[in-house]
Amino acid sequence: MVDYADDLRDKKIHISICPSLGNNLHRHKFMELAYVVKGEAEHYLDNTQERIKEGDYFVIDYQSKHFYRAITQEFEVINCLFLPELIDPSLIHCNSFPALISSYQIHFKNVFFTIRPASSIYHDEQGKVRSLLVSILEEFEGEEPGYLQMIRSRIIEILIITMRKIYYAPKLEKTGDDMDQIINYINTQYMNSITLKEICSRFGYSFSYLSMKFKKEFGLSYIEYLQKVRVEQSMRLLAYTDDTIDEIALAVGYKDIKSFYTVFKRIANVTPAQFRKTYYDAQW
Repeated sequence: MVDYADDLRDKKIHISICPSLGNNLHRHKFMELAYVVKGEAEHYLDNTQERIKEGDYFVIDYQSKHFYRAITQEFEVINCLFLPELIDPSLIHCNSFPALISSYQIHFKNVFFTIRPASSIYHDEQGKVRSLLVSILEEFEGEEPGYLQMIRSRIIEILIITMRKIYYAPKLEKTGDDMDQIINYINTQYMNSITLKEICSRFGYSFSYLSMKFKKEFGLSYIEYLQKVRVEQSMRLLAYTDDTIDEIALAVGYKDIKSFYTVFKRIANVTPAQFRKTYYDAQW
């Protein structure tokens, strides 16, 4: 049997039905979409605990810790593990569910103003998500020509269904922490000269506090986070346009082309030209 790590490396996805009474606390470096097919269990995700039942599904984000304990004698889930680059090779450095659903490929307006997408239980009222997952499993096991493209399209459909649930969910109460709004602002204004001082003024935080928040939330300074966003956007342009590398550098906010090359190479481990060639070579 092929280990799921091999599938994730080669296919960017692994899906299976897992009958189980529970599992141990664990975390992983990929996204997991889990769907309860049968039974009930207590699900522990980071600092939350919720009961899950047939028809419920949830997304486990990068680095989140979780496990579940079965309540009923039979408990069965469909586990769909995938990497963001399954959706698009330019998302190779995407490492969070909020970043994935707000990316160029799957963009939904105002997503950050409702529930937190990777810490919520969703219910599949009409059974559509279950049908899509079963179809993905069949494609994965059958490996007929074009199966990865079929899987990709169905994953996107599940994500958009989930986005609608997020969009129509009741608004979160104000907690005094605007990091989601700040990230949304950066993700839409990255091409401009936005400084941390300007963001502090806009959202009413001190410079030292917001600097600390970026380090705590992302393990990056504000400048490093902004550079990461700009490089990810430049990857999209390298993959989907015929713009020159210099034009792309300007489009994502770099007037100094040499700086763009330096930052891109440091983050992506390849030059912009090498990334563009690798992307074209990887096309189906």
